[in-house]
Amino acid sequence: MGLFKNLFSSKKPETQTPPPQVEPVKPKGIIKTQRHKLDNVETHMKEIMELAEKNEDYKLSKKVLIEEGREDEKIYEYELSETATFCIGGGGEIQVFVRDTHIGDIKKGSRAKVKKLIESGTIKSICTEISGGDYKKLHDTGDGYVLDELEDAFSITIEITYREAIEKEN
Repeated sequence: MGLFKNLFSSKKPETQTPPPQVEPVKPKGIIKTQRHKLDNVETHMKEIMELAEKNEDYKLSKKVLIEEGREDEKIYEYELSETATFCIGGGGEIQVFVRDTHIGDIKKGSRAKVKKLIESGTIKSICTEISGGDYKKLHDTGDGYVLDELEDAFSITIEITYREAIEKEN
C-alpha cells in the first residue's frame, strides 16, 4: 500500500509558477567613433611640431619588433596623442585645437557631419594622432624580415568618440 498511498490521496501536487518574465534592460546608446584626416595641417606645422613628441617605438630594432609581433604596422617617427577641441568659425569652418593651439581644420566634405555631432552634445572625446611623415614598417618577405624606412605625406587624424541613441521599438 505504500506505493499507492500518494496516488489516492486528496492532497493536490504542488505546482510551480514560473518567475515573471523580465525584459532585459537595453542600453540607452551605443558608443561609436568617426575618424577624420585634418585639412590645412601644413599651415600649422611649426605649432604641431612643438606639440608632437618623438615616438619611442620608432627607435626599436628589427629584432624587438619581430619579438613583439609588430609586422605590417606603420610606426611613425612622431606622435601626438592628445585630446582635441573644436571651434566653429564664422564661415562655417571647424577648427581643431590641441592645448589652445590650432592644428588644422575639418575637411569641407565632413563639416556637416561633425557639426551635427557637436550640436548633439554626444561627443565623449576627440583624440589626435599623427598619421604621416617618416615611419618604419616590418614585413616578412618569406625569406626573412625586412625593416623598411618609408615616408607618407604628413597628416593628423582625429578620432571622435560619441554616443548614438538607440531608438526604442514600439
